[in-house]
Amino acid sequence: MRGVAAAILGIFLQGQNANLPPAYPRPGVNRILDNDRVQVWNIAWLKGQPSPLHRHVYDLVGVYYEPGDRMIISPEGQKRPVSTKAWDIAFQRTGVTHIEEGTSTAPLRAVFVEMKVAGAYGTEPAAAGTPAFTGQGGTQKLDNDRVTVWEFVQQSPVGAHKHLHDAVVVGLGDQSPKAQWVTRGTVHDGEGAGSARRVYVFEIK
Repeated sequence: MRGVAAAILGIFLQGQNANLPPAYPRPGVNRILDNDRVQVWNIAWLKGQPSPLHRHVYDLVGVYYEPGDRMIISPEGQKRPVSTKAWDIAFQRTGVTHIEEGTSTAPLRAVFVEMKVAGAYGTEPAAAGTPAFTGQGGTQKLDNDRVTVWEFVQQSPVGAHKHLHDAVVVGLGDQSPKAQWVTRGTVHDGEGAGSARRVYVFEIK
């Protein structure tokens, strides 16, 4: 009987999850890039403004650019306080369901990239005479089956190179975060992030 009850509960929860809203948009969140492959959000976890119970429908990756605290609440009501430092990298698989609420006066802020395509994004073959983008001059912050993240401080990559993967380039500085899409196969010199103090290249696999 316990097995039957667990199965019924699982079916019930799946039905509930199917009707939940996605994580974004919501108060404190602005979309800064959108195409058929990704959408990119500038996020602030506002104090005293809990999100609705939501389900993350895409794999996501991002970087926190202002520190802060938040409370994460499970569908069962369990609360988990989280403190996050600036420049930490986030990666999360699809399907996570929860409520989030900022708890610090100065809100935690991040740029998150949602990957709309569930499978492989593809790889462009290398070209003779043009070196592939390798993250040279930067620091690799994450590498898994979905994405590689490179951090460049004070300067963006220089020198002509070819991107073998689709990528999102995020520039962070004194102004609001900027994000641009780089299609795999693109050959250029630098990442076009202007005067950004930090540049993050998210190579999507």
